[in-house]
Amino acid sequence: VEKIMPADTFYFSIVRDPVALAESSFAYYKEVAPAFRKAKGLGEFVDDPKRFYEPRLRNNHYARNLLWFDFGLDHNANFSLALAQLGEDMIRRTFNMILVSEYFDQSMILLRHALCWPLDAVVAFSLNARQQKPSSTGGVGESWVGKAAAAAGVDIRGGHVQAKLPPNLSLTEEQREKLRQWNAFDWYLYKAFNKTFWKKIDKFGRTQMEKEVNLLRMRREDLARVCLRDGGKPVEAHQIRDKNIRPFQSGLVKILGYELQSGLDNVTRKLCVRMIRPEIQYKDVLDSKQFLQAHAIQAQQQRLIVAVGGTFLKQDPPWKGKKEMGGEVGVGGRTLEEGMKDWDSSLLNRNNQTMVREHEKRRLR
Repeated sequence: VEKIMPADTFYFSIVRDPVALAESSFAYYKEVAPAFRKAKGLGEFVDDPKRFYEPRLRNNHYARNLLWFDFGLDHNANFSLALAQLGEDMIRRTFNMILVSEYFDQSMILLRHALCWPLDAVVAFSLNARQQKPSSTGGVGESWVGKAAAAAGVDIRGGHVQAKLPPNLSLTEEQREKLRQWNAFDWYLYKAFNKTFWKKIDKFGRTQMEKEVNLLRMRREDLARVCLRDGGKPVEAHQIRDKNIRPFQSGLVKILGYELQSGLDNVTRKLCVRMIRPEIQYKDVLDSKQFLQAHAIQAQQQRLIVAVGGTFLKQDPPWKGKKEMGGEVGVGGRTLEEGMKDWDSSLLNRNNQTMVREHEKRRLR
């Protein structure tokens, strides 16, 4: 990332309580991480994690020090205070701001002031949340077999269909403490950056923070009434008619999403969809913007397949190894020319391989 971003780029990240993160990881990746697969519940895993955990197995990074792993550090290293402090120092040098998941609204206020953004830039709905309690369902026909049953998370035994239950995430306080010890690097980071976070809030002013958080929540409620059906109550994916805003389902838990209000005008609908579009679909949207030319060719090839009923050889993307006359290939396959203008009408010029604004560069701190 640093190779292609300007030197004054503002980097920020977020940390989460390792206990809550472990609960989420176990729920989402129960069938993906070998360390979780054989454990009946999170409590059983926590009581003797080394019985289930093999560091060399793929996807077991979800089971230990996931924060530490995501920051690019060795999550299987033996904990020492010296190593934890080295990791903390590296993160502080790399990131201008570390937010805290448990105080998300306060985090958004700090972020918007650091980046000089308006309030609406940080108004958000909670996405990718899992259903806390299983919904009641009707009977399941026994003809529902094979791959369909497997994809739906059910077992077929003796000709009968048995739905797999969501994983048991209940923990005692003793087990929660064991989780902190098992994720010692994560717990160290969380405490360190949580402390820094509240120092920033004290500097910002707690009274002012409370005022702005209230404004943020009022604005969220306003947008929920405009955008979302039933006042913004999350719903199960199958209840969402538009597949473009239907969340991907992971593991045995149900990932909730939102259903849009009907009758929205085009401008309002576009705004609302941007706030509730799941991350996988958002990635597709960003891909199509960044590689517009490639997506147009891919769509043309797909239409050709449908027309002739055949196959075609996979080709390199059109931007691979390509250098256009008069400039470098830019966003959407366009050529970045001297004199092009950015979204705010400021001129762009070429600086190495990065297009930067011509007006005064400055750090956003």
